[in-house]
Amino acid sequence: MENKNLINGAWDWNNINEDRWVTPAPVVYPLSTRWKKENKNKILDLGCGLGRNSLYFYEQGFNVTAVDGSLSAIEKFEAICKQKDYKIDVRLCDMHSLSFENSTFDAVFSFHVIYHTDSKGIKKVISEIERVLKPTGELFVTLNSKNNTSYLKNINYKIDENTIIKQDGIEKGILHYFVNEEEAKMLLSNFEIQKLLYVEDIKNDGSRSCHYYILARK
Repeated sequence: MENKNLINGAWDWNNINEDRWVTPAPVVYPLSTRWKKENKNKILDLGCGLGRNSLYFYEQGFNVTAVDGSLSAIEKFEAICKQKDYKIDVRLCDMHSLSFENSTFDAVFSFHVIYHTDSKGIKKVISEIERVLKPTGELFVTLNSKNNTSYLKNINYKIDENTIIKQDGIEKGILHYFVNEEEAKMLLSNFEIQKLLYVEDIKNDGSRSCHYYILARK
């Protein structure tokens, strides 16, 4: 049965308890320094989960809006904000149709989020990010590489050339979109790429988790 608390394959955070999801991703530290220096104060955390990165940005003085497609994530994060008395705008939102006016944000941060869609969907997501960013606004985003073991392992479960449906684990049934470097650049062709870093994590079982970390300017 479809979970009505999820939008377009978002995670059910009631089933996720790992400590790493409450610790800021390492990349937020240099981004915070960069965006503060460039006076990019109004930030959208797209796919905030439990708010680990939003909390850090807020504590550094940024004006933070946090959205996610999972009601369980939003409810948990709202409770955290209430407990801390943090004034973060937290919303349930579909990344394919952002509920904000044009040119709202100085920067958009999206860590391991926007690839949870298909080839058509990711183009819509990126179009929406471009729309809500101010002129010269910046985007930080991560994309799955086709070198990823999960892409090669699930090659028989493709719904289009770049998209597979996971068959096991906490992401069972969730779409994952994958690219090579050329395809990543094509997706962001309306942006000026500032940095593109390829990250490959080799696990104990020999499997590879491979991603592109991309900082781009509108």
